[in-house]
Amino acid sequence: MPGKCIAVVPARMASTRFPGKPLVEIAGLPMIEHVRRRALLAEGIDEVVVATCDEEIAQVVRAGGGAVVMTADTHERSTERVAEAMNSLEGEVVVVAQGDEPLLLPGDLELVASPFHKLEGIESVTLLSPLEGKVDFDNPNIVKAVCDQHGYIMLYSRAPIPYFQKEGDGPVYRETGIRAFQTDFLQTYVKLPETPLEQIEAVDMMRLREHGHQVFGVVTDGVTLGVDHPEEVERIEQELRDDSQQRELHAKIIA
Repeated sequence: MPGKCIAVVPARMASTRFPGKPLVEIAGLPMIEHVRRRALLAEGIDEVVVATCDEEIAQVVRAGGGAVVMTADTHERSTERVAEAMNSLEGEVVVVAQGDEPLLLPGDLELVASPFHKLEGIESVTLLSPLEGKVDFDNPNIVKAVCDQHGYIMLYSRAPIPYFQKEGDGPVYRETGIRAFQTDFLQTYVKLPETPLEQIEAVDMMRLREHGHQVFGVVTDGVTLGVDHPEEVERIEQELRDDSQQRELHAKIIA
């Protein structure tokens, strides 16, 4: 059985598509605080920490009563930032809660951590969500994941995979970016050489598959919504107004 489980929220100001987005205000709170406070509501998560290289983010999190680990500003991938943060934290399992998902459901963090309690030999887990039709299937900004009959991920791709020669329901989902790792294995992962498919598709979890490591997929019922561009903030605020579950969570974190 795993021991302590830590949720780490990686965040940086220097986003290519949306600079400064962790601190953009959404319904009265900076986005990073939406994520951090929601993670605190997840059962089985013993500690929540924000990992950042930016003092502006650290100040906002600390002002809200949160914990911060400062990291280098050279990391290109969130997993690398989380791995550095875990060098100064103690936990057997680390859950990565991306800092640009302000509608994060605490239950999704519980879901992605649960296989470590139930299955032997699990090294890493990724949260999957349903694709919303052909638009998502064809969208190269959405990473697709195809699973085998046992729930392990066979392939990630930005392409519309698999090819449907015949009509049917295939085990293909959206990869959300919410992941969990055995802490020791996370350190192994970030030291693995980059791989061809990882590089050409810009899908970092393909590194594990190309090196022969298994990734277990767990599927959430709801569709996850991240923020990549400024115009998406309005949609997030609309969800907070219109969805009863989201309204309830928002009320909890601002109380």
